Amino acid sequence: MRPTPTHQPALLTTQATDQANEAIRVFLRARAGRALRPSERAEYSRLLKVYTRALRGEVEKAA
Repeated sequence: MRPTPTHQPALLTTQATDQANEAIRVFLRARAGRALRPSERAEYSRLLKVYTRALRGEVEKAA
């Protein structure tokens, strides 16, 4: 019997990281040239957390 892997395959992690990164880029591009509002800062913080988890291999659905 094979042991159960404790982490996601590298390809899946890379895809999740790329998706999270792109979501951050789209979010910031739409707000270029101005400061983020408090609600936007909260959303940006959430997106960064998704990206960080994806980097760590804790893949979840991207924004």
